[in-house]
Amino acid sequence: MIKRIIKKQFINISIFLLFFFITNQQNANELLIYADKITYDEQNNIIAQGKAKIFYENKIISSNLIIYSQTTGSVTLPVDFSLKDDRNNYYYGSSGSFESNFEIGKINDVKVRLDDGSRIVGKKIKRDHNIDIITKGVYSPCASKIKIADFLCPIWQIESEKMLHDYDTLFLYQKHSKMRFLNLPVFYSPYFLTPSPLRKERKSGFLTTSINLNFFDTKISQSTSFPYYFNLSQDKELTFTPMINYGGGVDSSQRFNFDYNQILSGGNLKTNLTFDTTFENQNSDKWLKEGSLINTYNQNINEKFKLKFTSALETSKNYIQQTNPNDDLSYSSSLNTSLSIHGYNLNKIDDNLTINMTNYQSNQNNEDNKTLPTILPYINFYSGENNFNDFKYSNNFEIYNIIRDSTTDVHAKGQRKVSSLININKNTIMYVSKFKFEANLYNQYFNTDEKKIENRYISGNYFRSFPIFGLTAQTPFKINNLKNNLIYTPQLKLVIAPGISNSNKISNEDASISSYTIENNSSLNRYSGTDKLDNSKRLDLSFNVKNDLLSGTLWAAYEFTNNSNYHYSQGNEKKLSDLLGNFSLNKNKYVTTYNFRFDSYDNYMKDQNLNFSYENSIGNYKLGYLDQKNKTDGIITSDSETINYEFASKKLFKYSKISYKGLYDLKNSTNTESGISYNYFDECFGINIDFKRNSYIEDNLKPQDIMTIMFSFKNVGSYKSTNLAVSENDKQDIRWESISVKDELFN
Repeated sequence: MIKRIIKKQFINISIFLLFFFITNQQNANELLIYADKITYDEQNNIIAQGKAKIFYENKIISSNLIIYSQTTGSVTLPVDFSLKDDRNNYYYGSSGSFESNFEIGKINDVKVRLDDGSRIVGKKIKRDHNIDIITKGVYSPCASKIKIADFLCPIWQIESEKMLHDYDTLFLYQKHSKMRFLNLPVFYSPYFLTPSPLRKERKSGFLTTSINLNFFDTKISQSTSFPYYFNLSQDKELTFTPMINYGGGVDSSQRFNFDYNQILSGGNLKTNLTFDTTFENQNSDKWLKEGSLINTYNQNINEKFKLKFTSALETSKNYIQQTNPNDDLSYSSSLNTSLSIHGYNLNKIDDNLTINMTNYQSNQNNEDNKTLPTILPYINFYSGENNFNDFKYSNNFEIYNIIRDSTTDVHAKGQRKVSSLININKNTIMYVSKFKFEANLYNQYFNTDEKKIENRYISGNYFRSFPIFGLTAQTPFKINNLKNNLIYTPQLKLVIAPGISNSNKISNEDASISSYTIENNSSLNRYSGTDKLDNSKRLDLSFNVKNDLLSGTLWAAYEFTNNSNYHYSQGNEKKLSDLLGNFSLNKNKYVTTYNFRFDSYDNYMKDQNLNFSYENSIGNYKLGYLDQKNKTDGIITSDSETINYEFASKKLFKYSKISYKGLYDLKNSTNTESGISYNYFDECFGINIDFKRNSYIEDNLKPQDIMTIMFSFKNVGSYKSTNLAVSENDKQDIRWESISVKDELFN
């Protein structure tokens, strides 16, 4: 009995108190060993057995058998073990050994789980301080697995003969690498470099290489890009991407792209330079073929002034469209170079100053550079709102100088304007009603060069002083015995302006006609600029109803002026305007809006738009109806009626989303636009499949199909295809574009 007690106590002591404080001869750091049983062999090695652990700094080794040499300080691990390093990475092996305080070692049949969840598996690993060299390594950030026959594997992985993980530079170097997707080989590279999954800061180095093979009939061409990232400093970065095209029976060419970004104190600078060369072409008399330069510079000059400079230049039309079709500039009719200075709170808190100089360059084949304007300068100063008794007033100064190389049928060759807009308003409540008085006084001077009028070019100076007055009265009321709690607000607005029509001697540079809506018709001057002024004398009538769920407004106007420029330009041929309506209903997850424009003279609906949206646990649903008509002399000259529909699902089966949208032409019974998209993003892999079809009313035109696929791999990047839905007659090279992807997209 006494022997059993002594034995049990000995075991407990060996579990909790068996440890050794061993002084390392190199750096005198403390090493602790715990185990169920600790013994010594003939060479004075410590043999720890049964739940053995070694603690050294922030590193921990766990195994059922650990042999520690007190002479050399090396650790031998004959059986399965695990190592947690000071970076919170875990290593698992069937056997291994370490020396020099775990800085140098070997692990057989290694499995590594990095701090971010990524995994590396290999035949063996050799550790040399902050570098791991893995033989026959496999890397994947995927936690989810797929089952193929009796084999479980990640969705995608990269296999390499040799893999080097550098913890100093935080790069993953791979030699003779092969990517497998669903266990099928899809990509090979003799050398592959990716940022380490552990990277938290920017590092200089090569990014993912892109190699595209294009097959067209019997010819094969190749495009290869080698992007390199320069981490210039904490606030500067540059990405240099050379692209080489060759083969396919054409001369080789090169494209170089420089993308520079810099964070400034109180601003930022972005520059993108792209140019094509023909270094290797035979009999080439110039090395620079085409190019573009895009700049954006923002800078806070001081607490009151901010500067912004933007420029977009190209050596020939459509170059940006060809090199970067996804850029918004590709769809612009012209590119602009602009310098703007904005000032705030110069004399008082709500005043502001804008100084702008802009030049335009054609970006489309049907545009003429000679007719594009140069604005040098444009100055606008708003004085802010001031008070005088019960009146509020402000002044808006505007100056511009606009020149062209050639006139157009609408615009003069040059025009200068100096303008002052004085705004006065006052609000008063009396007789249970709210009254608002408004006045705009425009004082303008124009100097015009070569304005085309009846095939004659006329130049001259023009001055006009143009007042517009408005008086609004509204009386909200509520009927108490009704349960819907609606507030009713009838409103009358009288607008008076000189009946002088706009002169064709002034080139219209800034005044455009906005859409015919209730909101736009509430302004005294319904033009968006001031080169043209609203010469209307009119009475606006509106009626609004509103509660927590419903909001609606009916509006109409009566014109007293026979030659109202704005009124007749909007298709109102009689004194009484069209009737406008705007209604919305918002209840829980249902939202419905309805807008219409009704011609009371010809008794037909010119325009009506009904939109309905609904959200539930599956997704968001949208349905819209649009009906537009036009009549001339009682005959309908244009008539369109369409339905647009859209569905966007929420996440299905944890990772997937589906969306579908389209546009159906009710008049021609044709689905003119339709498209479906599938989106899948798990923790390491993403795929987007997008299909769109454009149909035409003409029977001789075939529908146009556009289908693209994009594969995304965490820590590697994305690869997007060109259109895959091409007919036999429309053969094209199918290319894969390498683009970056944000890790936030992966779930």
